[in-house]
Amino acid sequence: MSVPLLLSAPTSAELVAQAESLSGDLPALGRALAARARPEHRFRTVLLAHGPDDLAAAPAAAAACAPLPEPGPVAFLFSGQSSQRVGMGARLGLEFPQVDAAVARVCARVDPMLPTPLRSVVAGAAEGLDDCAFAQPSLLGLGIGLFELLTTAGLRPDVVTGHSFGEYVAATAAGVWSLEDAAAVVTSRGLLLDALPPGGGMIAIEAPEDVVAPALAGTAASVSAVHDTSSVAIAGPLEEITAISDRFAARGVRTSRVGVGNAYHSPAVDPAMPALAAAIAAVPGRPAAIHLVGNSTGDLVPPGDAATPDHWTRHCRLPVRWSSIMDTLQARGVGTYVEVGPSGVLSRLAARCLPADEQDRVVPALQAEPDETTAFLTALARLDARGHRIDWQAVFAASTSLRA
Repeated sequence: MSVPLLLSAPTSAELVAQAESLSGDLPALGRALAARARPEHRFRTVLLAHGPDDLAAAPAAAAACAPLPEPGPVAFLFSGQSSQRVGMGARLGLEFPQVDAAVARVCARVDPMLPTPLRSVVAGAAEGLDDCAFAQPSLLGLGIGLFELLTTAGLRPDVVTGHSFGEYVAATAAGVWSLEDAAAVVTSRGLLLDALPPGGGMIAIEAPEDVVAPALAGTAASVSAVHDTSSVAIAGPLEEITAISDRFAARGVRTSRVGVGNAYHSPAVDPAMPALAAAIAAVPGRPAAIHLVGNSTGDLVPPGDAATPDHWTRHCRLPVRWSSIMDTLQARGVGTYVEVGPSGVLSRLAARCLPADEQDRVVPALQAEPDETTAFLTALARLDARGHRIDWQAVFAASTSLRA
């Protein structure tokens, strides 16, 4: 696997000299370099080495290194449903048991509520990962495991949010619920949504909200998400939203079916709302301890509102105001956006809301390729280069392959 080698020095010349002297067993070298680093060093770069031959690239990387920038506030963006994938988190959980421990806690709480053990569905041994009842607790377990691993690495968010279901994971990270109580809530929510009458769906349309909304007049369709200033999603009966989509497509507008099972974030979920409110009222909640930005308003959620049934029923029924969420984060001076989820899907959506020269501020913490562990270490290296001084000693200690 890749071994992170942290080069750190007070001057550029000393950094290059350090890079030119690298040799030895890679894991031992990585641990020694991490122990030698000092937070006051202005020049840092991280080389991910797969073998001794990669050490030859270190001097050039060191020579190209500029003084660390001031990173600014950090936002954690938690992925929503449709970001799940078979096998997600398995490889990372083997390398970093802290992640698997969070998944295990969720499974222990929700398996009695489900017809099939959650792990077997995530592993692909049984079908159902796209069902809300399985997708949502699986994303919760992985999301909180990743969140805890990132904080172990020294990265702590100034603000959290999530896309659609991802706001539940963000609220859990902010301390609104214990992981076990959150697992019970989201599994109840998933079962309720799966039990809604069939026949609904969602379609993305590459057009502004003020263009799409008038086309929905007199129909059972509604805007279910505003992704950015030029893209929305609509929800409603499949026959109606397909006809609306076809009319836009005939005018040359790009449209695409959203991979979900019903018309979420619309009045179609109303039959499930009383039971959802009861499920949320049944678990103890606390005020959010980290700033939380909500989907239904795109603004900060008052800390005391984050555990209330009213907040979450509105969240389920009203559109996802993702464009407004990103506006709020930018207004708060966020300098780095870290996607906490399995696939990097939300990173692409977030980047679309930023100027072209700022899109590299969005960093997905995990992706399937080239493998989960390399993807995670690459994300940490990118974050370190942005001025977030990663605690590489803690990363080595948390890893089964890299620790002494």
